[in-house]
Amino acid sequence: NHVHHSLSKHMLVDGFDFVIDLDKSSGNRFHDAKSGKNFLDFFSCFASMPLGWNHPDMLEKQSELGRIAINNIANSDLYTREMAWAVDVITNQTMPEHMNNFFMIAGGALAVENTMKVAMDWKMHDRQAKGLVDDKSVCNRQGFCWKTELRESSKISIGHFKEAFHGRSGYTMSTTNTDPNKTSNFIKFNWPRFNNPKINFPLDEEENSRLDRLESSVIHDIREYGENHPDTIAGIIIEPIQGEGGDNHFRPEFMRNLCDVTHEIGAKFIVDEVQTGTGGTGKMWAYEHAGIKPDMLAFGKRMQVCGLMASDSMREYEDNPFQTSSRINSTWGGNLIDMVRSAWQLEVMEKEKLVENAAKRGDELLKGLNELEQKYSFISNVRGKGLLCAFSLDNNSQRNQMREAIYKSGSLVLNSGFESIRLRPSLTLSSDEIGEALNMFDAAAQSLSSTLVE
Repeated sequence: NHVHHSLSKHMLVDGFDFVIDLDKSSGNRFHDAKSGKNFLDFFSCFASMPLGWNHPDMLEKQSELGRIAINNIANSDLYTREMAWAVDVITNQTMPEHMNNFFMIAGGALAVENTMKVAMDWKMHDRQAKGLVDDKSVCNRQGFCWKTELRESSKISIGHFKEAFHGRSGYTMSTTNTDPNKTSNFIKFNWPRFNNPKINFPLDEEENSRLDRLESSVIHDIREYGENHPDTIAGIIIEPIQGEGGDNHFRPEFMRNLCDVTHEIGAKFIVDEVQTGTGGTGKMWAYEHAGIKPDMLAFGKRMQVCGLMASDSMREYEDNPFQTSSRINSTWGGNLIDMVRSAWQLEVMEKEKLVENAAKRGDELLKGLNELEQKYSFISNVRGKGLLCAFSLDNNSQRNQMREAIYKSGSLVLNSGFESIRLRPSLTLSSDEIGEALNMFDAAAQSLSSTLVE
Protein backbone atom coordinates (compact mmCIF):
# COMPACT_ATOMS: atom_id res chain seq x y z
CA ASN A 1 0.00 0.00 0.00
CA HIS A 2 2.90 2.35 0.74
CA VAL A 3 4.24 1.99 -2.81
CA HIS A 4 1.07 3.23 -4.51
CA HIS A 5 0.50 5.92 -1.89
CA SER A 6 4.03 7.25 -2.19
CA LEU A 7 4.00 7.33 -5.99
CA SER A 8 0.56 8.93 -6.18
CA LYS A 9 1.77 12.02 -4.32
CA HIS A 10 3.32 13.35 -7.51
CA MET A 11 2.34 10.97 -10.31
CA LEU A 12 -0.70 9.47 -11.97
CA VAL A 13 -0.71 5.93 -10.59
CA ASP A 14 -3.40 4.13 -12.58
CA GLY A 15 -1.56 0.90 -13.34
CA PHE A 16 -2.02 -2.50 -11.75
CA ASP A 17 -2.85 -2.84 -8.07
CA PHE A 18 -0.07 -5.29 -7.24
CA VAL A 19 3.56 -4.52 -6.32
CA ILE A 20 6.27 -6.51 -8.08
CA ASP A 21 8.78 -8.22 -5.80
CA LEU A 22 11.92 -8.26 -7.95
CA ASP A 23 13.64 -10.86 -5.80
CA LYS A 24 10.82 -13.40 -5.52
CA SER A 25 9.66 -13.23 -9.14
CA SER A 26 11.03 -16.07 -11.25
CA GLY A 27 10.58 -17.59 -14.69
CA ASN A 28 7.07 -17.04 -15.99
CA ARG A 29 5.73 -16.01 -12.60
CA PHE A 30 5.92 -12.68 -10.86
CA HIS A 31 5.39 -12.26 -7.12
CA ASP A 32 2.99 -9.67 -5.72
CA ALA A 33 4.47 -8.19 -2.56
CA LYS A 34 1.05 -6.93 -1.43
CA SER A 35 -0.92 -10.18 -1.56
CA GLY A 36 1.96 -12.64 -1.37
CA LYS A 37 0.63 -14.40 -4.47
CA ASN A 38 2.47 -15.61 -7.55
CA PHE A 39 0.90 -14.86 -10.94
CA LEU A 40 1.42 -16.75 -14.18
CA ASP A 41 2.70 -14.00 -16.44
CA PHE A 42 1.03 -13.75 -19.86
CA PHE A 43 1.82 -10.03 -19.90
CA SER A 44 5.65 -9.96 -19.63
CA CYS A 45 5.82 -6.18 -19.30
CA PHE A 46 3.99 -5.54 -22.58
CA ALA A 47 5.90 -8.31 -24.38
CA SER A 48 9.31 -6.96 -23.41
CA MET A 49 10.73 -9.86 -21.37
CA PRO A 50 12.03 -12.64 -23.64
CA LEU A 51 13.42 -14.75 -20.79
CA GLY A 52 10.84 -14.09 -18.10
CA TRP A 53 11.83 -13.02 -14.60
CA ASN A 54 15.31 -13.53 -13.14
CA HIS A 55 16.64 -16.06 -15.63
CA PRO A 56 19.54 -17.96 -13.98
CA ASP A 57 22.00 -16.99 -16.73
CA MET A 58 21.14 -13.32 -16.22
CA LEU A 59 21.48 -13.53 -12.45
CA GLU A 60 25.07 -14.63 -13.00
CA LYS A 61 25.68 -11.27 -14.72
CA GLN A 62 24.53 -9.09 -11.82
CA SER A 63 27.94 -7.70 -10.88
CA GLU A 64 28.82 -6.99 -14.51
CA LEU A 65 25.45 -5.32 -15.10
CA GLY A 66 26.06 -3.17 -12.04
CA ARG A 67 29.52 -2.16 -13.26
CA ILE A 68 28.16 -1.05 -16.63
CA ALA A 69 25.15 0.74 -15.11
CA ILE A 70 27.24 3.08 -12.94
CA ASN A 71 27.92 5.45 -15.85
CA ASN A 72 25.30 6.45 -18.42
CA ILE A 73 27.45 6.79 -21.52
CA ALA A 74 26.69 9.13 -24.43
CA ASN A 75 26.97 6.20 -26.83
CA SER A 76 26.43 8.28 -29.96
CA ASP A 77 29.83 9.92 -29.50
CA LEU A 78 31.72 7.89 -26.87
CA TYR A 79 32.46 4.26 -27.70
CA THR A 80 33.30 1.32 -25.44
CA ARG A 81 34.38 -2.29 -25.80
CA GLU A 82 31.07 -3.28 -24.24
CA MET A 83 29.09 -1.42 -26.89
CA ALA A 84 31.11 -2.90 -29.75
CA TRP A 85 30.58 -6.42 -28.41
CA ALA A 86 26.85 -5.87 -27.85
CA VAL A 87 26.24 -4.41 -31.31
CA ASP A 88 28.16 -7.30 -32.85
CA VAL A 89 25.99 -9.88 -31.07
CA ILE A 90 22.72 -8.05 -31.79
CA THR A 91 23.39 -7.57 -35.49
CA ASN A 92 24.83 -11.06 -36.01
CA GLN A 93 21.82 -12.74 -34.41
CA THR A 94 18.94 -10.53 -35.50
CA MET A 95 19.77 -8.39 -38.54
CA PRO A 96 18.11 -9.64 -41.74
CA GLU A 97 20.50 -10.59 -44.54
CA HIS A 98 19.24 -7.84 -46.82
CA MET A 99 19.83 -5.13 -44.20
CA ASN A 100 23.10 -3.50 -43.29
CA ASN A 101 22.30 -0.28 -41.40
CA PHE A 102 21.67 -0.08 -37.66
CA PHE A 103 20.55 2.67 -35.26
CA MET A 104 19.62 2.56 -31.57
CA ILE A 105 17.54 4.84 -29.39
CA ALA A 106 15.53 4.61 -26.16
CA GLY A 107 11.84 3.87 -26.71
CA GLY A 108 9.78 2.08 -29.33
CA ALA A 109 7.97 5.22 -30.50
CA LEU A 110 11.27 6.91 -31.28
CA ALA A 111 12.48 3.79 -33.04
CA VAL A 112 9.45 4.02 -35.32
CA GLU A 113 9.75 7.79 -35.62
CA ASN A 114 13.29 7.47 -36.90
CA THR A 115 12.23 5.03 -39.61
CA MET A 116 9.82 7.74 -40.70
CA LYS A 117 12.56 10.38 -40.63
CA VAL A 118 14.89 8.22 -42.71
CA ALA A 119 12.08 7.65 -45.22
CA MET A 120 11.29 11.37 -45.30
CA ASP A 121 14.93 12.25 -45.88
CA TRP A 122 15.10 9.76 -48.76
CA LYS A 123 11.88 11.08 -50.31
CA MET A 124 13.05 14.71 -50.15
CA HIS A 125 16.30 13.76 -51.91
CA ASP A 126 14.27 11.77 -54.43
CA ARG A 127 11.99 14.72 -55.14
CA GLN A 128 14.99 17.01 -55.52
CA ALA A 129 16.58 14.60 -58.00
CA LYS A 130 13.35 14.64 -60.01
CA GLY A 131 13.16 18.44 -59.98
CA LEU A 132 10.04 18.45 -57.82
CA VAL A 133 11.41 20.70 -55.06
CA ASP A 134 11.16 24.47 -55.37
CA ASP A 135 14.44 25.53 -53.78
CA LYS A 136 13.85 29.23 -54.43
CA SER A 137 14.44 30.94 -51.12
CA VAL A 138 11.72 33.02 -49.51
CA CYS A 139 14.06 34.45 -46.90
CA ASN A 140 17.40 36.21 -46.90
CA ARG A 141 19.55 33.52 -45.29
CA GLN A 142 22.15 31.76 -47.37
CA GLY A 143 21.79 27.99 -47.66
CA PHE A 144 19.08 26.60 -45.40
CA CYS A 145 15.83 28.56 -45.37
CA TRP A 146 13.26 27.59 -42.76
CA LYS A 147 10.26 28.86 -44.74
CA THR A 148 11.30 27.03 -47.89
CA GLU A 149 11.98 23.85 -45.91
CA LEU A 150 8.61 24.08 -44.17
CA ARG A 151 6.78 24.52 -47.46
CA GLU A 152 8.52 21.69 -49.30
CA SER A 153 8.75 19.11 -46.50
CA SER A 154 5.04 19.50 -45.72
CA LYS A 155 4.26 17.95 -49.11
CA ILE A 156 5.39 14.48 -48.04
CA SER A 157 3.60 12.00 -45.80
CA ILE A 158 3.63 8.53 -44.22
CA GLY A 159 0.92 6.08 -45.26
CA HIS A 160 -0.50 3.89 -42.50
CA PHE A 161 -3.50 1.78 -41.50
CA LYS A 162 -6.62 1.92 -39.39
CA GLU A 163 -6.29 0.47 -35.88
CA ALA A 164 -2.53 1.03 -35.94
CA PHE A 165 -0.45 1.85 -32.88
CA HIS A 166 3.01 3.17 -33.68
CA GLY A 167 3.66 5.30 -30.60
CA ARG A 168 2.90 8.63 -29.01
CA SER A 169 5.77 10.81 -30.19
CA GLY A 170 5.52 13.70 -32.64
CA TYR A 171 5.37 11.88 -35.96
CA THR A 172 4.08 8.51 -34.75
CA MET A 173 1.02 10.13 -33.19
CA SER A 174 -0.27 10.97 -36.68
CA THR A 175 -0.35 7.26 -37.48
CA THR A 176 -1.62 5.89 -34.15
CA ASN A 177 -5.41 5.53 -34.12
CA THR A 178 -6.47 3.07 -31.44
CA ASP A 179 -7.42 4.82 -28.19
CA PRO A 180 -8.40 8.52 -28.59
CA ASN A 181 -7.03 9.24 -25.11
CA LYS A 182 -3.54 8.73 -26.51
CA THR A 183 -3.80 11.20 -29.38
CA SER A 184 -6.63 13.69 -28.83
CA ASN A 185 -5.80 17.40 -28.40
CA PHE A 186 -2.30 16.94 -29.83
CA ILE A 187 -1.36 18.39 -33.21
CA LYS A 188 -1.32 15.75 -35.94
CA PHE A 189 -0.65 15.55 -39.68
CA ASN A 190 -3.38 14.64 -42.16
CA TRP A 191 -1.53 11.67 -43.59
CA PRO A 192 -3.16 8.96 -45.73
CA ARG A 193 -4.86 6.25 -43.65
CA PHE A 194 -5.92 3.04 -45.35
CA ASN A 195 -8.31 0.28 -44.32
CA ASN A 196 -6.73 -2.70 -42.55
CA PRO A 197 -7.88 -5.98 -44.15
CA LYS A 198 -7.63 -8.00 -40.95
CA ILE A 199 -8.51 -11.68 -40.83
CA ASN A 200 -11.61 -12.83 -38.96
CA PHE A 201 -10.69 -16.37 -37.98
CA PRO A 202 -11.24 -19.15 -38.84
CA LEU A 203 -9.69 -18.51 -42.22
CA ASP A 204 -12.13 -20.59 -44.25
CA GLU A 205 -13.24 -20.33 -47.88
CA GLU A 206 -15.82 -17.64 -47.14
CA GLU A 207 -13.33 -15.54 -45.18
CA ASN A 208 -10.68 -15.92 -47.87
CA SER A 209 -13.20 -14.73 -50.45
CA ARG A 210 -14.06 -11.70 -48.30
CA LEU A 211 -10.39 -10.89 -47.86
CA ASP A 212 -9.73 -11.20 -51.59
CA ARG A 213 -12.20 -8.37 -52.17
CA LEU A 214 -11.10 -6.25 -49.21
CA GLU A 215 -7.37 -6.56 -49.88
CA SER A 216 -7.88 -5.75 -53.54
CA SER A 217 -9.77 -2.61 -52.53
CA VAL A 218 -7.01 -1.52 -50.15
CA ILE A 219 -4.26 -2.05 -52.74
CA HIS A 220 -6.39 -0.11 -55.24
CA ASP A 221 -6.81 2.76 -52.76
CA ILE A 222 -3.06 2.95 -52.16
CA ARG A 223 -2.30 2.88 -55.87
CA GLU A 224 -4.97 5.51 -56.56
CA TYR A 225 -3.63 7.76 -53.81
CA GLY A 226 -0.16 7.44 -55.28
CA GLU A 227 -1.47 8.40 -58.72
CA ASN A 228 -3.42 11.40 -57.39
CA HIS A 229 -0.57 12.54 -55.12
CA PRO A 230 2.54 11.46 -57.04
CA ASP A 231 5.89 11.33 -55.24
CA THR A 232 4.46 12.46 -51.90
CA ILE A 233 4.34 9.29 -49.76
CA ALA A 234 7.76 8.73 -48.23
CA GLY A 235 6.86 5.39 -46.73
CA ILE A 236 4.04 3.06 -45.78
CA ILE A 237 4.25 1.50 -42.32
CA ILE A 238 2.42 -1.49 -40.88
CA GLU A 239 2.59 -3.74 -37.83
CA PRO A 240 2.71 -7.36 -39.07
CA ILE A 241 0.24 -8.01 -36.25
CA GLN A 242 -1.58 -4.93 -34.96
CA GLY A 243 -1.23 -5.38 -31.19
CA GLU A 244 -3.14 -2.66 -29.39
CA GLY A 245 -5.56 -2.26 -32.28
CA GLY A 246 -6.99 -5.74 -31.71
CA ASP A 247 -4.26 -8.31 -32.43
CA ASN A 248 -5.17 -8.05 -36.09
CA HIS A 249 -3.50 -10.52 -38.46
CA PHE A 250 -3.02 -10.13 -42.21
CA ARG A 251 -2.67 -12.76 -44.91
CA PRO A 252 0.86 -13.23 -46.30
CA GLU A 253 -0.34 -12.43 -49.82
CA PHE A 254 -1.62 -9.05 -48.62
CA MET A 255 1.75 -8.24 -47.06
CA ARG A 256 3.48 -9.18 -50.32
CA ASN A 257 1.10 -7.10 -52.44
CA LEU A 258 1.43 -4.21 -49.99
CA CYS A 259 5.21 -4.29 -50.26
CA ASP A 260 4.96 -4.32 -54.06
CA VAL A 261 2.47 -1.45 -54.35
CA THR A 262 4.48 0.63 -51.86
CA HIS A 263 7.49 0.44 -54.15
CA GLU A 264 5.28 0.92 -57.20
CA ILE A 265 4.14 4.35 -55.95
CA GLY A 266 7.71 5.36 -55.12
CA ALA A 267 7.70 4.86 -51.35
CA LYS A 268 9.62 2.77 -48.83
CA PHE A 269 8.07 -0.19 -47.02
CA ILE A 270 8.45 -0.10 -43.22
CA VAL A 271 7.46 -2.77 -40.70
CA ASP A 272 6.92 -1.86 -37.06
CA GLU A 273 8.26 -4.91 -35.22
CA VAL A 274 8.50 -3.27 -31.79
CA GLN A 275 5.99 -5.75 -30.32
CA THR A 276 6.05 -8.56 -32.89
CA GLY A 277 9.81 -8.90 -33.29
CA THR A 278 12.64 -10.75 -31.56
CA GLY A 279 11.20 -14.23 -31.66
CA GLY A 280 7.66 -13.98 -30.34
CA THR A 281 5.97 -15.31 -33.49
CA GLY A 282 8.30 -18.29 -33.86
CA LYS A 283 10.57 -16.41 -36.24
CA MET A 284 13.00 -13.64 -35.37
CA TRP A 285 10.81 -11.14 -37.25
CA ALA A 286 7.08 -11.48 -37.88
CA TYR A 287 7.37 -10.15 -41.45
CA GLU A 288 9.36 -13.29 -42.34
CA HIS A 289 6.12 -15.29 -42.29
CA ALA A 290 5.12 -13.40 -45.45
CA GLY A 291 8.43 -13.90 -47.29
CA ILE A 292 8.97 -10.18 -47.96
CA LYS A 293 11.94 -7.81 -47.70
CA PRO A 294 10.98 -4.49 -46.11
CA ASP A 295 13.21 -1.47 -46.55
CA MET A 296 13.25 -0.79 -42.81
CA LEU A 297 12.10 -2.31 -39.56
CA ALA A 298 11.69 -0.80 -36.11
CA PHE A 299 12.56 -2.96 -33.10
CA GLY A 300 12.21 -2.73 -29.32
CA LYS A 301 10.57 -4.44 -26.35
CA ARG A 302 12.00 -8.02 -26.30
CA MET A 303 15.20 -6.66 -27.81
CA GLN A 304 15.67 -4.58 -24.61
CA VAL A 305 17.09 -1.72 -26.65
CA CYS A 306 15.10 0.04 -29.38
CA GLY A 307 16.05 1.24 -32.83
CA LEU A 308 15.88 0.48 -36.51
CA MET A 309 17.49 -1.65 -39.18
CA ALA A 310 17.52 -0.66 -42.84
CA SER A 311 18.55 -1.98 -46.22
CA ASP A 312 20.98 -0.10 -48.42
CA SER A 313 18.01 1.18 -50.42
CA MET A 314 17.99 3.94 -47.81
CA ARG A 315 21.53 4.92 -48.89
CA GLU A 316 20.50 5.70 -52.46
CA TYR A 317 21.51 9.33 -52.02
CA GLU A 318 24.91 10.19 -50.58
CA ASP A 319 23.66 12.70 -48.03
CA ASN A 320 21.62 10.17 -46.04
CA PRO A 321 21.14 9.73 -42.26
CA PHE A 322 23.46 6.71 -42.16
CA GLN A 323 26.36 8.72 -43.57
CA THR A 324 25.66 12.28 -42.41
CA SER A 325 26.28 13.26 -38.79
CA SER A 326 23.35 14.30 -36.56
CA ARG A 327 20.58 13.58 -39.05
CA ILE A 328 19.20 11.02 -36.57
CA ASN A 329 20.70 10.93 -33.10
CA SER A 330 20.19 11.14 -29.34
CA THR A 331 22.40 11.69 -26.30
CA TRP A 332 22.54 8.08 -25.11
CA GLY A 333 21.96 6.34 -28.43
CA GLY A 334 19.93 3.62 -26.78
CA ASN A 335 21.52 2.93 -23.39
CA LEU A 336 24.64 0.88 -22.81
CA ILE A 337 23.15 -1.33 -20.12
CA ASP A 338 20.20 -2.14 -22.40
CA MET A 339 22.53 -3.03 -25.28
CA VAL A 340 24.56 -5.40 -23.12
CA ARG A 341 21.46 -6.97 -21.55
CA SER A 342 20.07 -7.44 -25.05
CA ALA A 343 23.20 -9.23 -26.22
CA TRP A 344 23.29 -11.52 -23.19
CA GLN A 345 19.62 -12.38 -23.56
CA LEU A 346 20.03 -13.08 -27.27
CA GLU A 347 22.83 -15.51 -26.41
CA VAL A 348 20.47 -17.30 -24.01
CA MET A 349 17.77 -17.33 -26.68
CA GLU A 350 20.17 -19.00 -29.10
CA LYS A 351 21.50 -21.48 -26.54
CA GLU A 352 18.03 -22.55 -25.39
CA LYS A 353 16.49 -22.36 -28.89
CA LEU A 354 13.77 -20.07 -27.62
CA VAL A 355 12.57 -18.85 -31.01
CA GLU A 356 11.90 -22.48 -31.91
CA ASN A 357 10.25 -22.92 -28.52
CA ALA A 358 7.94 -20.01 -29.27
CA ALA A 359 6.82 -21.73 -32.47
CA LYS A 360 6.20 -25.11 -30.81
CA ARG A 361 4.56 -23.82 -27.65
CA GLY A 362 2.55 -21.38 -29.74
CA ASP A 363 0.99 -24.27 -31.64
CA GLU A 364 0.02 -25.89 -28.33
CA LEU A 365 -1.44 -22.66 -26.98
CA LEU A 366 -3.43 -21.99 -30.15
CA LYS A 367 -4.80 -25.54 -30.15
CA GLY A 368 -5.99 -25.12 -26.56
CA LEU A 369 -7.62 -21.77 -27.33
CA ASN A 370 -9.42 -23.28 -30.31
CA GLU A 371 -10.81 -25.96 -28.02
CA LEU A 372 -12.13 -23.25 -25.69
CA GLU A 373 -13.74 -21.55 -28.69
CA GLN A 374 -15.58 -24.77 -29.47
CA LYS A 375 -16.72 -25.04 -25.86
CA TYR A 376 -17.95 -21.48 -25.29
CA SER A 377 -20.14 -19.62 -27.79
CA PHE A 378 -18.94 -16.20 -26.59
CA ILE A 379 -15.28 -16.94 -27.45
CA SER A 380 -14.41 -16.35 -31.11
CA ASN A 381 -11.73 -15.28 -33.58
CA VAL A 382 -8.97 -17.32 -31.95
CA ARG A 383 -5.72 -16.38 -33.65
CA GLY A 384 -1.99 -16.51 -33.22
CA LYS A 385 1.51 -16.73 -34.62
CA GLY A 386 3.92 -18.39 -32.25
CA LEU A 387 3.20 -17.19 -28.73
CA LEU A 388 1.45 -14.02 -29.91
CA CYS A 389 -2.06 -15.39 -29.46
CA ALA A 390 -5.42 -13.74 -28.89
CA PHE A 391 -9.15 -14.38 -28.75
CA SER A 392 -12.26 -12.23 -28.82
CA LEU A 393 -15.41 -12.00 -26.73
CA ASP A 394 -18.83 -10.80 -27.88
CA ASN A 395 -18.43 -7.30 -26.48
CA ASN A 396 -16.30 -5.02 -24.34
CA SER A 397 -18.11 -5.88 -21.10
CA GLN A 398 -17.56 -9.62 -21.57
CA ARG A 399 -13.91 -9.03 -22.39
CA ASN A 400 -13.37 -7.03 -19.22
CA GLN A 401 -15.18 -9.65 -17.12
CA MET A 402 -13.12 -12.43 -18.69
CA ARG A 403 -9.86 -10.64 -18.05
CA GLU A 404 -10.80 -9.97 -14.43
CA ALA A 405 -11.78 -13.62 -13.93
CA ILE A 406 -8.44 -14.74 -15.39
CA TYR A 407 -6.66 -12.38 -13.01
CA LYS A 408 -8.55 -13.80 -10.03
CA SER A 409 -7.55 -17.28 -11.22
CA GLY A 410 -3.90 -16.24 -11.00
CA SER A 411 -2.76 -15.02 -14.42
CA LEU A 412 -2.23 -11.61 -15.99
CA VAL A 413 -3.24 -11.02 -19.62
CA LEU A 414 -3.62 -7.92 -21.81
CA ASN A 415 -6.57 -6.19 -23.43
CA SER A 416 -6.47 -5.72 -27.18
CA GLY A 417 -8.80 -3.56 -29.23
CA PHE A 418 -12.40 -3.28 -28.04
CA GLU A 419 -13.33 -6.88 -27.27
CA SER A 420 -10.16 -8.99 -27.42
CA ILE A 421 -7.62 -10.44 -25.01
CA ARG A 422 -4.02 -10.87 -26.14
CA LEU A 423 -1.45 -13.20 -24.62
CA ARG A 424 2.18 -12.11 -24.37
CA PRO A 425 4.18 -14.68 -22.38
CA SER A 426 7.96 -14.92 -22.44
CA LEU A 427 9.73 -17.18 -24.92
CA THR A 428 10.61 -19.63 -22.13
CA LEU A 429 6.99 -20.74 -21.68
CA SER A 430 6.64 -24.50 -21.10
CA SER A 431 3.95 -27.00 -22.06
CA ASP A 432 3.01 -27.42 -18.40
CA GLU A 433 2.55 -23.67 -18.01
CA ILE A 434 0.37 -23.60 -21.13
CA GLY A 435 -1.80 -26.34 -19.63
CA GLU A 436 -2.03 -24.39 -16.38
CA ALA A 437 -2.99 -21.20 -18.21
CA LEU A 438 -5.63 -22.94 -20.32
CA ASN A 439 -7.19 -24.35 -17.16
CA MET A 440 -7.35 -20.81 -15.77
CA PHE A 441 -8.91 -19.50 -18.98
CA ASP A 442 -11.43 -22.36 -18.90
CA ALA A 443 -12.37 -21.60 -15.30
CA ALA A 444 -12.73 -17.91 -16.15
CA ALA A 445 -14.95 -18.75 -19.13
CA GLN A 446 -17.12 -20.99 -16.94
CA SER A 447 -17.46 -18.14 -14.46
CA LEU A 448 -18.44 -15.74 -17.23
CA SER A 449 -20.85 -18.25 -18.74
CA SER A 450 -22.76 -18.51 -15.47
CA THR A 451 -23.50 -14.77 -15.57
CA LEU A 452 -24.82 -14.70 -19.14
CA VAL A 453 -28.50 -14.98 -19.91
CA GLU A 454 -29.26 -17.17 -22.90
